[in-house]
Amino acid sequence: MTTAWVLLGVFGAVVTSAVAWVAWRDRQRTASAEDPGARQAAVVQQQQYEQGRHVTQSDRIRGGGLGS
Repeated sequence: MTTAWVLLGVFGAVVTSAVAWVAWRDRQRTASAEDPGARQAAVVQQQQYEQGRHVTQSDRIRGGGLGS
């Protein structure tokens, strides 16, 4: 019976450490709201995307419509 508790304890420790490691890894990879550099980079990326969409739409309008 003691062996079962030891195995259960080891299994629990392995699962807990794996979950903790995954949470730590994801926290390191995620750009957080506390990081002003990441926030600024996201804003610049969004603005570039919107400018690209605007150029594409105006090219379609000048080119004679959506079928051009």
